[in-house]
Amino acid sequence: MPEKTPPQKSMPVEPIIHRTSSRPFSFYRTVVNQGESCALYLHCHPEAELFYLEQGRVDFQVESRSFSLDAGEGVFVPPGQIHSAVNRTHGLCCHRAVVFDLNLLEQSLPPYCQVYFAPLQLRRMDCIYPITRKKEENGRLLALLPAVFSLPVPELAHYELSFIGTLLLCWQELYNLCFSRLGADPSHSSLHREIQKSLDFLQSHFPEPLTLTELSEKAGFSESYFCHRFKDCTGYSPFAYLNRLRIVKSCELLTQTDKKITEIATLCGFNNISYFNRTFQKIMGAAPSVYRSILRPTRSQ
Repeated sequence: MPEKTPPQKSMPVEPIIHRTSSRPFSFYRTVVNQGESCALYLHCHPEAELFYLEQGRVDFQVESRSFSLDAGEGVFVPPGQIHSAVNRTHGLCCHRAVVFDLNLLEQSLPPYCQVYFAPLQLRRMDCIYPITRKKEENGRLLALLPAVFSLPVPELAHYELSFIGTLLLCWQELYNLCFSRLGADPSHSSLHREIQKSLDFLQSHFPEPLTLTELSEKAGFSESYFCHRFKDCTGYSPFAYLNRLRIVKSCELLTQTDKKITEIATLCGFNNISYFNRTFQKIMGAAPSVYRSILRPTRSQ
């Protein structure tokens, strides 16, 4: 299991790559030394994350939401959400995380179980879930969290199915406590299906010069109605969502390839490098070159 001690950098980002070549999940353990304020570097990734605070106290932020966590508590972070954590007391802090592709769970279940994952397609910000003792109903999930990280990772082949089973138990709790409530209004089902068509189109065509007309036609709505409903469903305007999608994709390429930044910008749909740099800075809080240099300090640009 990799153990990380965050280096002292001006721009806090997490210096790791989440996907392994053999499995669609990775375990991480981070030790934050006494006196250090940064507990988890600002970052995002296309996988989901289950965060568990083993020791200490942190203020955890996901997008615009923040939570105070004590030892034994955690957070579920949906795919593509920017998150970080601050060491609240500056004392010794230790946390664990498992970062996993949703296909790990989805593809292990029959097709009719897609309902358990549907809310994350449209309302990811609403799927952010703090696992704290403040809510009594979190008791079972709080008990499951340590079990997720208790398996001996060097011998994972002997326990892999147990891990996936435990993760599915956590998912059932997350669905019961949070995800199921997001789709509770039947009147929204048809609307969500139509917006999903435009989201699927965005995922497949994000590098292209898309227009509002194209996106609204995919949903079968007028442009003004589409913009209104798209934001209701996703929390973003269509082009704010598109830019975030492009930036998340660029983060993958920055951390996992040696491609030049100008090439990455073009591959992700930015034909103007200055606009790419400004958008990246606005969303990630650092220039692409800084983000890459901290994540991959041993590789040259």
